[in-house]
Amino acid sequence: MTNRSRRLAMPAWERNQLMRELQRLRADRKSSIVLEAVSLEATSREDASPEAEKKGCQYFVLTTLLDPSRGPGISGGPDGVQPAPVIIGNANPNQTLAIGFTILQVGNPRTLAEGTSTAPVEDNNDIRAADEAMRLVAHRIASELRKDRPPSFD
Repeated sequence: MTNRSRRLAMPAWERNQLMRELQRLRADRKSSIVLEAVSLEATSREDASPEAEKKGCQYFVLTTLLDPSRGPGISGGPDGVQPAPVIIGNANPNQTLAIGFTILQVGNPRTLAEGTSTAPVEDNNDIRAADEAMRLVAHRIASELRKDRPPSFD
């Protein structure tokens, strides 16, 4: 996980939270697809793809901790500038934490799916909020990977 926010977070802890939740979601009685989660040390697309291939993975996920905003904005980090996630509704962006995710197929530069999950920061506890947002990310990842997809002719 890359931290592009001003919040305190422990990337290794959050990666492990994602792993635990994906292992819990490994099998679904409504799907024949069984997920097997493998942790990666890489944090960039360029490093993660070869590591995932070496570990026998079909897909890999990149996650980023972000500062949400009420309107259009940008988020700066060590690897450049990206749009900040926008919160719809009455949520206070100063009391909300967001985690963006991107699912990529190993050996294919095209994004399979991407999204953002948010969680409220209660009692100024960034770690609890990050854990909740990562739990939501895991559910979205499992759902995306279990979707029927047409064959790719790349």
